[in-house]
Amino acid sequence: MRIALEQGGLFTADQAIKCGYDQKNHHYYVKTGQWEKVLRGIYRFKPIESELSEYWLWYLWSEGRNKKPQAVFSHETALMLYELSDINPSKIHMTVPKKFRKGSEIPKILSLHKQDISEADTKTINGLKVTTVLRTLLDLIKENRISDEFIEQATKQALERGHISRGDIRKNEKLARYVI
Repeated sequence: MRIALEQGGLFTADQAIKCGYDQKNHHYYVKTGQWEKVLRGIYRFKPIESELSEYWLWYLWSEGRNKKPQAVFSHETALMLYELSDINPSKIHMTVPKKFRKGSEIPKILSLHKQDISEADTKTINGLKVTTVLRTLLDLIKENRISDEFIEQATKQALERGHISRGDIRKNEKLARYVI
C-alpha cells in the first residue's frame, strides 16, 4: 500500500511479489475488486488515485529488464510538470534510452523521444524522473515544435523561479534570445 500511495495508487506485479503477494493470487485480488488491472503487469489499488496517476502509469510501463523505469518525462510534459508556461500537451512526452524496446505497440497517448540522458540532466518531481528545466528548454528549442511564445514564457518563469540562472543563459546562446 505504501508503494502504491507513492506512485499514484499504482504498482507493478514485481513490486507486489516483493511485498509478499504470491503471483498466483494476483488474479484473485483483481476478481474481488481489491486491485484493478490497468495494463499487463501494472495494477492499481482501487480507492487510490492522484493527479499524477496517469504519469505513474506510463513511468511504470517503461520498466526495463532490470525492473526499473527507463523513461524520463521531457519536452512539453516536463514544462507542465514544472508548471512553466501555459502549454497543455496532447501527448505525454517521455525520453527513453536509444536501446529502449517494448514487446507491444507504443500507446498513442505517448510521444517517445529516443536519446540517452545523463543523470545530471534529470531531476525527480514527486518520485517521477523529469529532464532538468535547462535540458527541457534546450530540447524544445532544438526540435522547434512549439511556438517561441511558449519557450519565452517558460524561460522567463524558469529564471524567475530559480530553475535556471543568468549563467545558464549566457552559456546557451539559443536560450539567450528568449530573455530580453
